[in-house]
Amino acid sequence: MTHPNPTDEKPWLDIDRKPFIKIRNLTKKFGDVVAVDNISLDIYENELFSLLGGSGCGKSTLLRMLAGFEIPTSGTIEIDGQNMLAVPPHARPTNMMFQSYALFPHMNVAKNVGYGLRRDGLQKAEIDIQVSEILELVQLGGYEKRKPSQLSGGQRQRVALARALIKKPKLLLLDEPLGALDKKLREETQFELINIQETLGVTFIVVTHDQEEAMTLSTRIGVMDIGTIAQIGEPQEVYEFPRTRYVADFIGSVNLFEGRVIKDSPNKLVIESPDAGINIHVPHGVSCSPNQLLWFALRPEKFEISVAKPKNVTNLLKGTVEDIAYLGGQSVYLVRLETGRLVRTVRANRDRGAEAPITWQQDVYLTWARSAGVVLTS
Repeated sequence: MTHPNPTDEKPWLDIDRKPFIKIRNLTKKFGDVVAVDNISLDIYENELFSLLGGSGCGKSTLLRMLAGFEIPTSGTIEIDGQNMLAVPPHARPTNMMFQSYALFPHMNVAKNVGYGLRRDGLQKAEIDIQVSEILELVQLGGYEKRKPSQLSGGQRQRVALARALIKKPKLLLLDEPLGALDKKLREETQFELINIQETLGVTFIVVTHDQEEAMTLSTRIGVMDIGTIAQIGEPQEVYEFPRTRYVADFIGSVNLFEGRVIKDSPNKLVIESPDAGINIHVPHGVSCSPNQLLWFALRPEKFEISVAKPKNVTNLLKGTVEDIAYLGGQSVYLVRLETGRLVRTVRANRDRGAEAPITWQQDVYLTWARSAGVVLTS
């Protein structure tokens, strides 16, 4: 997790804490297509919660049901203790920021941001004060008179955010809020979004397909797969301890070695893996059947790659470097094992101008710490 919850760290671990958003058995069907399939989920006040998944997994449909733009087929939604099913969108304590930003091109920044307050009938003097305050918060003070066409993509994104926040919603729903920005600006804006959320203390739910974005922003992540939530957890928990192959593969890059259990005791598991070409030793047991098929998941950065053969190691693979990608701070090596399996490993470039870097077609050895991998049974 990149940042702590500012007011109450990890309320999801407190069994006596009431959730701010309570979703129970929520289902949404479009004809015969089940977009959201019997989801139950608790989100707590002041969280920055991300719904992460690929296209068509149901994350945007779930967000739109929270906003009231879609009516559930079955199930319930409560926000701050109130059942939302009969509450129209405009009466909910929510606001939504769309990926397209949907700014009015004929209005300047101040009028775009203050639009909702004018609709509510506030006096001009009060609107001007609130618009000025929220623009300062999003670092757009002095831009009041500019039109959207005179702004950069990042500035338009912040105008849309200011407009969504000015009515002080209890819950802000953000649908791919940074998707239109280039990589560098997106990374910068992620930290700005965290600071704004912490300053205002508003609960944020962010829909994204970008796992790095979810990891950076979130107090917790819900990984979605075909209408269901495959896993919920803090970013580090979801990355280091995925529960399924889908989660392991979706969050970052992973090497999955298929195998069967040949020894399972409380302090040791041995997996016979023709895929890896060795028996993989794990320093703990797993709840599984004898000879059960399972998978050993290992992140690329968990490998140690070397030209010299390491001594006194339990898990050791040998292969040949087939491809290299130099990414500045790190290098990615694709290594073809003796079994024919291609694995991905990453090494940090700590030393400038290393005299003997690992190169193409070089024989190398791969090993890892005994606790570096995760055993998955599904």
